[in-house]
Amino acid sequence: MRRAVLALVGSLVALTLATPSHATLNACSAAKKKCVAKKAAALLKCHFKDEKPPGLSAGAMTTCLQKAKDKFDGGATPAKGCFAKLEAKYPGGCLTVGDTTTLENITDAYVAQVVCTLDPLSGFCPIPTPTPTCPAPPPTPTPTATPVGCFAVGQACVLGSQCCSNVCMGGNCQASCSDGIQDGAETGVDCGGGTCPTCPLGGGCGAASDCTNAICMAGQCTCGSGTANCDLNPNNGCEVSTASDPANCGNCGNICNLQNTATDTCISGVCHIGSCSTGYADCDGMFANGCEVNLTSDFQNCGFCGFLCGPMQTCVNSMCQ
Repeated sequence: MRRAVLALVGSLVALTLATPSHATLNACSAAKKKCVAKKAAALLKCHFKDEKPPGLSAGAMTTCLQKAKDKFDGGATPAKGCFAKLEAKYPGGCLTVGDTTTLENITDAYVAQVVCTLDPLSGFCPIPTPTPTCPAPPPTPTPTATPVGCFAVGQACVLGSQCCSNVCMGGNCQASCSDGIQDGAETGVDCGGGTCPTCPLGGGCGAASDCTNAICMAGQCTCGSGTANCDLNPNNGCEVSTASDPANCGNCGNICNLQNTATDTCISGVCHIGSCSTGYADCDGMFANGCEVNLTSDFQNCGFCGFLCGPMQTCVNSMCQ
């Protein structure tokens, strides 16, 4: 019994000596962190030298960056790399092994991000793709997919329930204007094509006749010049004439409110004077500034445009005094 106990104790001691301690694992991990820090510092130092006048030549910059890389991964001799030396120093004592490439890529990406954030024009940053300045054309409505488990238009059928359109005539499934699917000659979903009602704003079209408002552009029903869908209801089309509506003159919500006017009008999308408020007149003929003259007190336009009071006179209640 005593011999068995001694043998068991001996085995546990040997196992303990063979297992790396937590302190050893931490030492290897800490040393690897130092390797990463040194590489990041070396890379940033290359960029610092390049930005310091007169800067580094292209060849010198490449050589500087390569030296930082070689110290980390060993270059042509991987065993001389920083991580490889540590793994040899702590055999079986590193938390991870074979992680040189992963940590190197992470470090390179981090340094590149720092450099480009501090100096976007350094020449080491990717050239951003210019954003198009022109608005993209409106998307063409995507036809609703044919439901699974029913027959499409043109397939053989016996009952209407077999067809996605619920219409079976002459032994074949026929298109319907109420099945929620763009089928048959339809240019939009359940509209257009001459066989179904016209399509509302935003609906698909192939010609003006497919649209409720009779304007088809780029395959979509839209408002024409001088009209707009100000209530955002596609079913009543382009209900506002922005060419003549003083409450939506030129654009939805642009209310004509010229200076000192009783009424305003909208002509070709531009606000004009309808009539002046009492006691005011449009003497300069420029509708943009409204009825700019007060006829009751302006001695140069007293009572009427251009009526000038005499020397030392003023205009009181449209009368020269």
